[in-house]
Amino acid sequence: MSALDIALFSLGLVALWVGLDWPVGVLAAGYLLSIKTLQYLLIGYIAPGLMLLSTPHWLLRRMIRGRVVFLVARALTRPLIPLAVANGVLVATHLPVVVDNVAGSQLWTLVLDLVVIAAGFIFWWPALGRLPELHPMSYGARIGYLGLTVFLPTVPASFFTFSQYPIYALHELAPRVSGISAVADQRVAGLLMKTGGGALLFGTMSVMFFRWFRHEAEAEPEGVLVPSPPGGEGPGR
Repeated sequence: MSALDIALFSLGLVALWVGLDWPVGVLAAGYLLSIKTLQYLLIGYIAPGLMLLSTPHWLLRRMIRGRVVFLVARALTRPLIPLAVANGVLVATHLPVVVDNVAGSQLWTLVLDLVVIAAGFIFWWPALGRLPELHPMSYGARIGYLGLTVFLPTVPASFFTFSQYPIYALHELAPRVSGISAVADQRVAGLLMKTGGGALLFGTMSVMFFRWFRHEAEAEPEGVLVPSPPGGEGPGR
């Protein structure tokens, strides 16, 4: 692993730790929806993306050594399944019936956190999976895939931002930690989900575009040799 890979993997672990430990983990469990949204971005987008991007090829190959695991990993390089998983987990974990009923159980809260983390790795796999034997998508297809997923965070963000009443009884009845009302906290969560998630995806698309441009520039030959016509005279002579 290069120094950059170590740094990126370490940042991913830090993002995971910050998202699950105190105070973010405690406040996200049942107090502030805005902090819950921050936690989702940390453990569902930032941490899995950084860790997958920095994992060396030899380790990825060991992880998918079995035939079944290899076939699953190869299937996940196609965008349809990751899109379905990412959409499904995003919607399911923000349903009022899930949020209001799971918050009282530490076990189910842990299960949901693990589901979000796993969905994050699945989400990033088509864009950041780099093993040649899995036949990954081209740079253009990866950028298009991320372009489609830009709209994912806007689904819960719209409900959070424009709702006039608290969506979750959990946060409506929770003690006010910072003096902010449940509706105001909900709107902050919506803005954070939309701007934070959008900025993260657009930033990744920009970096990928410049890598694509550099890759094409390096692959393009510097010049084409033109054979001389009979008689040894070159062009223009």
